[in-house]
Amino acid sequence: MEEAPFFAEIAEGPEGGHAFWVRADDGVRLRIAYWPISSSDPQGNGTVFVAPGRSGYIERYGHLAKRLRVAGLGTYVIDWRGHGLSDRLTEERNVCHVGRFTDYQHDLDAMMQAACDLDLPRPWMLIGNSMGAAIALRGLIRGMEMRATAFVAPMWGITLPAVVRPVASLLSKSARLSGFGERFVFGQDGQAYFTKTPFEENTMTGNADEYAYWQSQAEAHPELTIGGVSFGWLNEALKECRALSSMPSPVTPCLAMCGEADGDVDKEAIRNRMEHWPNGNYVLVPEGHHDLLYEVPKIREAVTDQVLDLFESGKP
Repeated sequence: MEEAPFFAEIAEGPEGGHAFWVRADDGVRLRIAYWPISSSDPQGNGTVFVAPGRSGYIERYGHLAKRLRVAGLGTYVIDWRGHGLSDRLTEERNVCHVGRFTDYQHDLDAMMQAACDLDLPRPWMLIGNSMGAAIALRGLIRGMEMRATAFVAPMWGITLPAVVRPVASLLSKSARLSGFGERFVFGQDGQAYFTKTPFEENTMTGNADEYAYWQSQAEAHPELTIGGVSFGWLNEALKECRALSSMPSPVTPCLAMCGEADGDVDKEAIRNRMEHWPNGNYVLVPEGHHDLLYEVPKIREAVTDQVLDLFESGKP
């Protein structure tokens, strides 16, 4: 695999991280990266696959990779299509767009194939964050094998303003049919959320240091970031949430966690899913916002401990 750019200085992850280019089977070029387990114990306790949330990119998970290495785990991350340095799909490169939500399965398949080619240490486990949890859930239903999986703020339903909710699907579908599928949804633009939203007004985290970490990354390498979603992405995401809701849960041991203060994902959809998940458990985290992995230390450490307990025991 050809080496890809990797910005270790802004990732602030453990030593040895490196990135590669891979191709999805539909031709889209994707960037993947791996932070290895300590050289003193190259096998360690296995590898954690990270399925990033919408607008996420590899370097944003450097701090998580550092915490996982302490636990003897390697970290393996992807830039989804349209994200980070993977191929952008539209002329307006900062819009979050996808032709069909199931196209992300091509990315997941490429990630899995590359893991086999790299012979990454086993067992394999997965953390799915927000949008990445929707992608990974379909992957598990399709037969992707993981020892255990932890979903953080899984996007199995999207919270929309009450005035928009009844017409969101029809409006986004109409925009696509009218040729505006790649246009920003009303009220959104190409600027990354954390570059235009003051910390005091953000809904992602209560941790000012972590928020500043994302802002400094965007300032150093704005090419990694994206802005709001397209009508096409919104229409496809809503369709995918509906489709997933009718599918049975896999048997993979699973822990799903959501912040009590999270206003982005549908908590009822998460609860409904986890009530029917064999070997599954749902935890509502008091005072937690959307990105629990980058919350204030008390919350972040409690969440991380529960995830690591799952990975070690295989029991949620």
